Amino acid sequence: MSIRLREVGGIKIALCAVESDPMPGDIYIDDGYHYALAMKFMQDWRDEFIYDPGADPPREWAMMATQKVRDAQEELKKWLGKK
Repeated sequence: MSIRLREVGGIKIALCAVESDPMPGDIYIDDGYHYALAMKFMQDWRDEFIYDPGADPPREWAMMATQKVRDAQEELKKWLGKK
């Protein structure tokens, strides 16, 4: 999935490119580079505890939600001509 990197209110976030509109200063990462980064993160964190589902979510997740303008699943249905 292609993503946009953006800073909002001093917080650096990553967004689904489909669910967000481009803004000045965004860094766009296509599917191939996103995959490459995901593989690097998996390698870096393979032995680390990443997130406790019982803990408060990171502040970045809340900021990411403020930038979502559409839903990727709904967009895919439109692209595929499904209702």
